[in-house]
Amino acid sequence: MIKSYKSRSLFENLKFSFGDAVKKNKWKLILSVLLAVAGIVFGVVIAVKTDLNDALKTLQDISIKNFQNGIVGSAGAFFARFFSLLFNVLLLVVFSFSGYMFPLAEILFAYRGYLFGVNFALIFVFYGFGSAISAIVVILPVQLVIMFVLIMFYLLLFQMNTDNKKYGYCGGNRVLFVVIVVLLLLLLDLVETLLLLLLNGKVILVI
Repeated sequence: MIKSYKSRSLFENLKFSFGDAVKKNKWKLILSVLLAVAGIVFGVVIAVKTDLNDALKTLQDISIKNFQNGIVGSAGAFFARFFSLLFNVLLLVVFSFSGYMFPLAEILFAYRGYLFGVNFALIFVFYGFGSAISAIVVILPVQLVIMFVLIMFYLLLFQMNTDNKKYGYCGGNRVLFVVIVVLLLLLLDLVETLLLLLLNGKVILVI
């Protein structure tokens, strides 16, 4: 017996929506991942080959003094990253309402990848291999997970909005879904910050 949307639990609805969104948007998922990876690679190349003063200009609003001291790897960085992620979520919510805005979402994923690549490479450039552990063991996996969460968040919300336009029902509470994703990103940001503080890692990553 097939359950209706309304008889499913929140977890069942999200699980169904996840599978449905991936099935109907495979090419969007593949393109999003490829652009994000291309952005990361391009960012690393730019950071390695560009003059450091020029590379610094690609970072977000962080003073050079704080940057060189690595003190942004603190509670301040936690809130800076969270508000940056929150802004990304709000943009993706807007982009999810129309297929015509799909290119804007792809630009966002590529740009986040680029910023990550630049920041990640500059950690090694400025702090040397002494920060390799925090960069590779903590920052890299957490930021990749965050990127994946943002991509899937966009695809799921896009499919929910599309289904709502077609059928008048999207199979889940979109507002609750947004809240859950924001809380998940907050948790990932907190985990990253605590691990960096534990390892005494110097970071410049605020994306």
